[in-house]
Amino acid sequence: EEVACGYTKHDLNNLEPEELGMILQLLIIKEDTLMKLHGINGIPLSAEMNINAMKIFENCPAANKMKDVSIMFPIYNRVGLQLKGGVVDQDDACSLEMDLANRFYQEAQIQSYHLARALGGLAEWHGRIGAIDKAFQYFNTMSSIYMPKEHPPLLYKAYSVNRCAITFAVSALWYLQKGETQKAIERCDQVAKEILPSYDMKDMVGLYQIMWPIIRVLKWSGEVDKAREFYFKWAPAGIGSHFAVGSLHKPMCLLLTICDGSSVEYDAEAEDLAADIAMVLSFDAPDMTDLNFTADGWSVKSMAAELCLHLAGRLQPGDMSRRILIDRGIQMSTRANDRNTSSDGLIKHIMAYEAHKGIDDRLLALRINDNAVDAKSIYDGSESICRTMSAKGLSEVSSSAGMRRNVSHDNFADRFIVRGTTNTSKSNASESITTVSKNKSSTSSLPGILKKSSKESKGSTPRSPFPSRKSSSKNSQHSEHSRTPSHWKL
Repeated sequence: EEVACGYTKHDLNNLEPEELGMILQLLIIKEDTLMKLHGINGIPLSAEMNINAMKIFENCPAANKMKDVSIMFPIYNRVGLQLKGGVVDQDDACSLEMDLANRFYQEAQIQSYHLARALGGLAEWHGRIGAIDKAFQYFNTMSSIYMPKEHPPLLYKAYSVNRCAITFAVSALWYLQKGETQKAIERCDQVAKEILPSYDMKDMVGLYQIMWPIIRVLKWSGEVDKAREFYFKWAPAGIGSHFAVGSLHKPMCLLLTICDGSSVEYDAEAEDLAADIAMVLSFDAPDMTDLNFTADGWSVKSMAAELCLHLAGRLQPGDMSRRILIDRGIQMSTRANDRNTSSDGLIKHIMAYEAHKGIDDRLLALRINDNAVDAKSIYDGSESICRTMSAKGLSEVSSSAGMRRNVSHDNFADRFIVRGTTNTSKSNASESITTVSKNKSSTSSLPGILKKSSKESKGSTPRSPFPSRKSSSKNSQHSEHSRTPSHWKL
């Protein structure tokens, strides 16, 4: 019976601890290679490789004899982020993510920097579900063992990111949830003063994950100008071209300029408004990026909807660009609401839900104002389309009734061109007809004709590349060993 990657239980039973370690190391290297080769598109392949490594580790007796199991910690870390980003399926309560965080914590108590990372994961999970006191309990324990100078290099080497630094920034959200706005702002100031100066600016993904919750706190606490100054100071040169977070840079700069509470004047006449509108209408982020940021305070979909709101508000009712922005804003707002709530309508991401409040209502208010203005017609109003016929004209029509009309040879039919094609000569048209007549049985070769498969003709629906989310009683259990990775499906 195969366990994973072609290894059977018999194969795994015969492995020595050193051999198991080599297999796990090879799987980690393969996972890294897949990400480098395919980028974002390689994430599902990466998740599958990580889960296979967990299956092999759990089913190999040699795992109990390994002196150092820390080789599994980066795998736990990556699977946790992939769960958070929706790549690996789990229930709406995120119980699988909780079970993984608990297992990571129990096994990571061999070295302080691994333990600090595991504690940070537990703190973030409890903060996300609203268990703020529990979140601060884990956070304070993490803070007591975290060494700002010694641990960052070790964390980068093991996990490619200093997630403990990110947890410091995320903790500001928990004060905001408790209604302690001033303490939330003070935590933001602490991160800017103590964490960011020594942070590796080459790690732009980690850096953005630090800036995201801080901007979330400052902007929604009435400190928009402070949020803008913070972002401009710490966003490194070249971030706009980064493969993962580059698409967020210009929209963020624009949002912190035109949103409510900004003291910066945005002159729609002087600014390159058309370019900003085009950028906002095409702005979005991959699902995994958005889901991770949603868990850290607010959705990229909310950001896109708010940008549409503020740009549309600067245009006159009836303006076509305004209408397009409103439509796009409502679309992104709907997606943000889907992100923030569970399948049964309960709030899933508390801070992201609070951040999005009011955006859809304001967009709908703009829509109402816009609908009160008549849209311009594409027809020239100076031309009389419905002409009134004179008595003479009527008599001419009457006298010509029943007479055969002479056929005009002014190439009138040549003016009609099927969309997506070009006008052709008569000889080419004749050749096309001849070709079609020779291939009557191959109707699927004609442009615009799709031949249905037998399954489609019976009304079957297309399969999604990912299975639907399922709420299972098994996923709601919080026993550390109640689930093996065989239940984890992409």
